[in-house]
Amino acid sequence: MGFTETDKIFMRRALSLAQKAKGTTFPNPAVGAVVVDAGGGVIGEGATDVYGGPHAERRALRKAGAAARGATMYVTLEPCAHFGKTPPCADGIIEAGIARVVTAARDPNPQVSGKGLRRLRAHGIEIQTGLLAKEAELVNEDFFWAITKKRPWIALKLAMTLDGRIADCRSGSKWITSPAARREVQEIRRRHAAVAVGKNTLLCDDPKLTARCGKTYYPARIVFSSGADIPQKSYFWTNSGEARSIVVIKGEARSPKESPHTGGTSQAAEYLSPQEIPHPEGARPGHAPVEYWYTGTNDDINSINTFLDMAYAGGINSILVEGGQRLASAFLEGGFVNKLYLFYGNKILGGGKDGLAFSEGLPIDGGISMKNVTHQSFGEDFLVTGYVK
Repeated sequence: MGFTETDKIFMRRALSLAQKAKGTTFPNPAVGAVVVDAGGGVIGEGATDVYGGPHAERRALRKAGAAARGATMYVTLEPCAHFGKTPPCADGIIEAGIARVVTAARDPNPQVSGKGLRRLRAHGIEIQTGLLAKEAELVNEDFFWAITKKRPWIALKLAMTLDGRIADCRSGSKWITSPAARREVQEIRRRHAAVAVGKNTLLCDDPKLTARCGKTYYPARIVFSSGADIPQKSYFWTNSGEARSIVVIKGEARSPKESPHTGGTSQAAEYLSPQEIPHPEGARPGHAPVEYWYTGTNDDINSINTFLDMAYAGGINSILVEGGQRLASAFLEGGFVNKLYLFYGNKILGGGKDGLAFSEGLPIDGGISMKNVTHQSFGEDFLVTGYVK
């Protein structure tokens, strides 16, 4: 049996719910669910709650109540069949008396993959899969990548002039693009579990690394540095209580390590794991421990490789790298980037700082290229988005 236009309407509604939840559910995927009665009326809908809260299916079933018996559920991802922070959604669907479940995509998580659908079928529930699957996979492309590759999904964002500069000859970079383009950057940040910059960007711009889209979202903040000396007056430091805050340092930690912030010593990091250094006494209420991660190597590529393993182990499954030049270049040249967001402001400087500078230039026939390229205009500025081949 194929899908009807009505099926597509309700699945698009579920996809819209998932999109709105994106950025609040990490490390879980963002899922939307809609429950429809025999007459075609929506009797319950929901999206994945924050980590540890109810999943989309259970939120939708709670709203539907007793009317869910005999109804159809449209859900963007296969219902889970295992106990995690919450009970299995498949069990909730069975208990509610749902008669038919239409899913968009199968969950690639080995704990789920196929198990949820088999459990539903075993209880006589009609199952249809694959409705708007590509759209559903796009919503959670980072989750699909991370759960199968065991590495975070990496997106790189650069804002450049038409001639590829990220700063002028005086190191000025505000503002290359328009307010409309910068608002889009906030939306892109919202869809990632973490935002990363290099220490020079921290020193020059003192970025908040928040996602300000009407409501403020707080992805994890990551600063790549050659040392642990993060300025105590920086927004990253004084507002570390807003979000998980991580400093990634190349090389080994000294043992015992003298903390630059407390004047005392902290446990030596002799192995590759996050290390927390407490804030000084008298710190503002917004303070929270900053994590210091030592990669154990001074080589840029090997250091990033190690960091990505640490990030995945630490529950970070997607990262938006925002620069500067050295960090962006290392991630792209090293082959770590999945997706590119290249913003171009309508300016030509003829000099200044290049957005990218690889350790060795690439030939024309060996250059990095993109696939599935799209373009979006923001007045006189534009955004080029694509996936690295």
